[in-house]
Amino acid sequence: MRPPLAGGFAALVFALCFAQGAGAKDVRPAKLCGACHGPIRREWESSSMAQSWKNPVFQAFLSDAKSALGDTVLASCIVCHAPMASVSADTRFQSPVSEEGVTCNFCHNVSAVDPARKTAAYVFDSTDPDLMRGPYADADPKNAHGAVHSELHTKAEFCAACHSFTHPRSGVPIETTWTRWKSSSAAASGKPCQSCHMPSAPGQAAPVLQSKQRPDIHAHTFAGAHAAGVLDSAASLDAAVQGGRLKLTVHNRRAGHALPGGGGGMRVITLTVRFEGAARDSIAGQTLQTYGIRYADARGATPVPKWLAARVTSDREIPPDSTVVEWCPIPPKAKRAVATLTYHFIDPAYVQALRARRVDLSSHQPFVLARAERKLP
Repeated sequence: MRPPLAGGFAALVFALCFAQGAGAKDVRPAKLCGACHGPIRREWESSSMAQSWKNPVFQAFLSDAKSALGDTVLASCIVCHAPMASVSADTRFQSPVSEEGVTCNFCHNVSAVDPARKTAAYVFDSTDPDLMRGPYADADPKNAHGAVHSELHTKAEFCAACHSFTHPRSGVPIETTWTRWKSSSAAASGKPCQSCHMPSAPGQAAPVLQSKQRPDIHAHTFAGAHAAGVLDSAASLDAAVQGGRLKLTVHNRRAGHALPGGGGGMRVITLTVRFEGAARDSIAGQTLQTYGIRYADARGATPVPKWLAARVTSDREIPPDSTVVEWCPIPPKAKRAVATLTYHFIDPAYVQALRARRVDLSSHQPFVLARAERKLP
């Protein structure tokens, strides 16, 4: 199997990188931005955006991808995990800014996003790397940098640059979060990704430069599944007995997109059932359903990580604003059913190998979304 960037796509990526020509020395580190935007920078530092390159799980998977496909696979990873390295062609990461993940100077310089292109569908304006774009038409950064109003930065399409992504060789879906959001009531009511992941509150954008109080400073914590409270009540689970079988109803209550969402096939939600006898002893148990996307490689092996994805073998998520129903036979002598809905930040299929390599998984422990118990006749 050829590396996924062989041929035309590799040429496109590197042509874009070198043609845009913004050298790593031309872009500003987050520390410099923080001199004026201190509170915002501190929020960003704690976010998954700031850790998108340094994350030890990502680095472990990147090492595996390079071992399997060669170093050329790096280009298709850094376009979203280290975009400044991509647009400045700093593939050796000689600049510290390249290691800042999805950093300030990158996001606020993006001038266009075309979701139809699917693969890293953003345009970085290298003609003026210090020209910052944002949601305020009256921004006044003095002599710190140029500024221009950007409606794009308030729209979900901005996020689609990396959260709507297909495999560059096989064309299978890798990131579908934006696509699934489009079919939600959130999208229909005009609530973009930023409404939940960058909620606004009164404050100052640049307290060092100006005292202007704004009603809508957007949080830069980019709260996702890892953030405290985000998964609380995200889904519910009900159990009933109908027609002699156990009926389990899973409801996506709060997410504006399908669950588990994000992760490009690396996250799943499992629905497990345990049956107990009269003495509350366990008499049977099973994983009834796994929600998420899983792939097979060119030889048919499954599940495999996204960089080996040749086709989708399972694509079953919990749609936004929707319920899914699962059925389970009730074993003889069962007197109680206990069902558990669990969010896995890493598909259990990959956990053992990561642990064997001593990758820190302390922030990736499974989270119980909901439980349901039902006495059985």
